[in-house]
Amino acid sequence: MSGAPTGGHPDRAPWWDQGWLMQTLFLAVVATGITGLISVLWPKTYRAEAKILPNQTGSVASSLIGLAAASGFGDLVSDQLGNRENPILTYPEILSSRSLLEKIAFSPYPPDSSRPGGTVMGSLGIRETDRLGVDKGIRRLGEITRIEANLRNGLVYVSAVTRDSVLSAYIVEQMLAQLDHFNVDTRSSRGRATREFLDARIKDARRELTEAEGALAMFRQTNVRIGNSPQLQLEQARLEREVDTRAELYRMLAREFEAARIEEKQDTPTFTVVDPAKPPVRKYRPKVLLNVLLALLCVVGARILVARIRLSQFRHVRLSEP
Repeated sequence: MSGAPTGGHPDRAPWWDQGWLMQTLFLAVVATGITGLISVLWPKTYRAEAKILPNQTGSVASSLIGLAAASGFGDLVSDQLGNRENPILTYPEILSSRSLLEKIAFSPYPPDSSRPGGTVMGSLGIRETDRLGVDKGIRRLGEITRIEANLRNGLVYVSAVTRDSVLSAYIVEQMLAQLDHFNVDTRSSRGRATREFLDARIKDARRELTEAEGALAMFRQTNVRIGNSPQLQLEQARLEREVDTRAELYRMLAREFEAARIEEKQDTPTFTVVDPAKPPVRKYRPKVLLNVLLALLCVVGARILVARIRLSQFRHVRLSEP
């Protein structure tokens, strides 16, 4: 009974009545049973996750800027080479970009060629290959993948959730492979651009050094004995400083030129896989126990709310009676 209170206690809460408790128990059993059955029959999903640690080694461009700044030539190269990026912030943006997700969508799946012509996009239920189908595939991959960066420990977490445990792990593996491929190509392009820039600067630095050395040699030939002439001594000191400065700049550019040639040809991984993605054994969703508990809380909460409303209405009627 969930109507007006009885038994000589008009203000007694309805949820203490035996009828209200029995009705609530019945509804709770029905709701939790239906929720549990739906959760069991609902298609299972599996979540695969990988953890990577970006390699924090500085590029040639960043090291060149540091050396130039320490030598007093920071303005000379900073505008040409730019600043170093933070992979903790850039990796999530690269992994979630449309170009990378499009490559994942057209990756062959299964990888063992048991189904020729199969792709990741087809395994996700998208059969169209036109522009609309590609857009649907990219959006679908964006929904089932998640990239998180932890600035405290420097790790980047990449995960995917699908109905196939092997497919989930494969998508994560392909994302990491495409990320490394992008980084290697970018590093090679940057190394080539840096090498070309340094090649031109080395030629200029060699010419300027030669001119400074020629000026110093000419001064010494024309002023064999500077004696006690302060003006000649100052001029000689200025020319020697100019030679030292140009020589230091030339040596710095020569070292970085060799480093840029190495970076241009380097193909080592740009990050370390701390925890690789593996096909999960346990399902990720649906979570039967959690769904049942939520259904139970919803039923009890709704019953209490309705009972409170009806009790308030009953009190209002009692107070309005003459």
